[in-house]
Amino acid sequence: MTLQTGYELPAAAVRRLESLVSAIERNPGRMVDPVELAALQERVDMRPAFAALPETLSEDDFVGVLKLALLTECATDSYAAVIEDRASRYQAGWLGRFTRDTWVPDERMHHAPYRTMLERAGIAAEELDREIEETQTRTYIHHSGDTPIHITAFGMVQEYLTDHWHGRIAQLLRQSSPEAAAMANQIKRRETIHTIWYRDMTALQLEANPRLMRHVAEAVAHFRMPGSVLVPELEAQVPRWLPALGTDFERLTSELIRHIHAMAGDTADAARLLLTIAEERGLKVGPLPAGLVSRALNRLGGPGYGLLGEAVLQRVGLGYLFEAEQRAAGPGSERARVGRVRALVRNWLADQIDIRLEPA
Repeated sequence: MTLQTGYELPAAAVRRLESLVSAIERNPGRMVDPVELAALQERVDMRPAFAALPETLSEDDFVGVLKLALLTECATDSYAAVIEDRASRYQAGWLGRFTRDTWVPDERMHHAPYRTMLERAGIAAEELDREIEETQTRTYIHHSGDTPIHITAFGMVQEYLTDHWHGRIAQLLRQSSPEAAAMANQIKRRETIHTIWYRDMTALQLEANPRLMRHVAEAVAHFRMPGSVLVPELEAQVPRWLPALGTDFERLTSELIRHIHAMAGDTADAARLLLTIAEERGLKVGPLPAGLVSRALNRLGGPGYGLLGEAVLQRVGLGYLFEAEQRAAGPGSERARVGRVRALVRNWLADQIDIRLEPA
């Protein structure tokens, strides 16, 4: 696999990214409060939680779920070292500053709730100390490209999936251990805002240089969760654990596509990006290879991307996004004439498309 490295941004775009990071620094939102967290930790009782586990999730499995959260979150410095190295390599001071001054201090709080949950579940502190040390001393190898836009696109997907993981834990604990659920929800809220930060950073770069779309597609297509490197024995269980945790895969897919649509800027560009991701992964659109569909649409001059984008959004329940774009553009006589035909073709395309995030 050879990833693209022709990364460049105009000076104006760099200034916009610097301004975005400055705005985040001024108002990072409500971070995890150590005092509030400590108060919750004091009251955590995990015995009811283990007694109320669904039949599909054993006690050992749930310990594994919590350990995966603990160990991937405790490796913040490993991720930061990789990101800061890439930021320095590409002279992306905004990315290095964001990572060092905002992201790292925020993330360093995220493993603590899971250590408390595991200790209250009867896991020895010595065992957790050993596993944390082993994880922190492993070398994190990044597989999703090195340019700043590779990093921010990867960050968007990683934070989004981590947000989902913490959310499923919180939902599972909501009735049986409300203090533990509250702690998991505190972490989830931070991962939600991290997703948006990385999405907006990626959007600014893509807007300034549309040729970087291939970089974004590479980052998403070749994405691997950090746990696959740092705790592979636990990460390998995730496809089995996700259904047991109640993951709604259609909703998971829909929300990720909504972020991609926002990052791309409009429906046509979102379709270009999704098709490029599919091409990178060697996937098909209906019976046709994605690369063939992409080449055909390019020969048509681009309008077909808008139709394909509408079909994708309709397929995952996000039709309101392109409908809003069309209302903003005004009715127009041409739109009125072709609307019915367009809807027929869009419906057919939507039926051919199968885009789902499923456990591997």
